[in-house]
Amino acid sequence: MEKLGIVKSIVDGYMYVEVSRESPCGVSCASCHAACAESKTEIVKVNNLIDAKEGDVVEVHINSRNVLGYFLLVYGLPLLFLFIGTCISYYFLSKTNLKNYDVYSFLIGLVFMLTAYKFISLYDKKHMSVRDNYVSARKYRA
Repeated sequence: MEKLGIVKSIVDGYMYVEVSRESPCGVSCASCHAACAESKTEIVKVNNLIDAKEGDVVEVHINSRNVLGYFLLVYGLPLLFLFIGTCISYYFLSKTNLKNYDVYSFLIGLVFMLTAYKFISLYDKKHMSVRDNYVSARKYRA
């Protein structure tokens, strides 16, 4: 995925590039009154290997495969933990004389989901330097 952006600042060898986010609806949003059609911007942190200066227009390249992998990790793993925690606890709690075991099994599922978020946080801190390889930039030439 490639996007054009403007370098907003340079800090410690990284440049912070402002890029515009695409609308999730597509290109025919003229007749739509939803807020998703508004243009929104994001700031992307990129290694400044091209010696860019503030105000330069750069083309940011983001590896789509890695982005999809992170989406799967951040959204899929907690959902899977929630499902597994709820199902396993529901199975075992249903065999007891406990009232409202379905509510307790859901709460246990939420604890499993929070555990998944903790694992993701630890994984992200450990692999933060590797993540820099997923985003690159080059100076834009019109």
